[in-house]
Amino acid sequence: MKCLYSKLIFIIIISSISKISLSHEFWIDPVNYNLKNKDIITAGVFIGDNFEGYQIAFSREYFKNLNLFSNNKKIKIQGRLGDFPALNIKKTFKGLNIIQIESQMNYVNYENLTKFEVFSRQKGYRNLADKHRKNNYPESFVESYKRYAKSLVSVETFDGNDVDTNMELELIFLDNPLKNLKKSKRVLLEYQNKILTDHKVSLMSFNNGYFRKEYVKTNKDGYFEYFFKNDTKYLIESVVIIEGSNKKKHNYAKWHSLWTSYTFRTPDK
Repeated sequence: MKCLYSKLIFIIIISSISKISLSHEFWIDPVNYNLKNKDIITAGVFIGDNFEGYQIAFSREYFKNLNLFSNNKKIKIQGRLGDFPALNIKKTFKGLNIIQIESQMNYVNYENLTKFEVFSRQKGYRNLADKHRKNNYPESFVESYKRYAKSLVSVETFDGNDVDTNMELELIFLDNPLKNLKKSKRVLLEYQNKILTDHKVSLMSFNNGYFRKEYVKTNKDGYFEYFFKNDTKYLIESVVIIEGSNKKKHNYAKWHSLWTSYTFRTPDK
């Protein structure tokens, strides 16, 4: 029976990882974003598009670093192989709690340039396919990628501030997105601890069964401003694409993409 259970976990994990390479967004989705007391934070980890996707089980084959940040505190998130939902965080803090995930390095194989060209254009890179051809890269090639995700959960109060968790690509709220929603909020985008200017960001919202997706760009100071609505779940996402290492240890990847996302839910009032 134990052997059968282990095989089942293995199948779930392998299936989940294979779907990751074929899908786009990667995000954390807590069961409850705004806790009234210090309950366990239970959260699923998803891959897909437009708030629809597949939930993946916990596995060190995919998750590299998992942490919880709050009020200058940092704790490592522990998980067990096969946990589903992937995250069950017992230690929480009053105020804003920021969940952070960094994935392992992963790879996707392209049989031709067409899919990569569509993907890179969607993410704001219009000329990468031309550059690929100029570099005399083959039509069939490998792309390496890493994914980063944050999620904001409030406990008892909405007090507190976001944290720069030092991920390679990261979205950071310069203003608390759960308080005083009559004012616009600034969201900073950093790559390797430097601001990213004039960079495309996807902003998705879900409210009462209604889904909306729009695109914004960071300004000269590396952030965008937005009026967030009450009682709405949000997923913010951005991607950076650079040339790959083209080394054996990275499967001779010609391109490397970094993905970052941020999820949160605004209060009812």
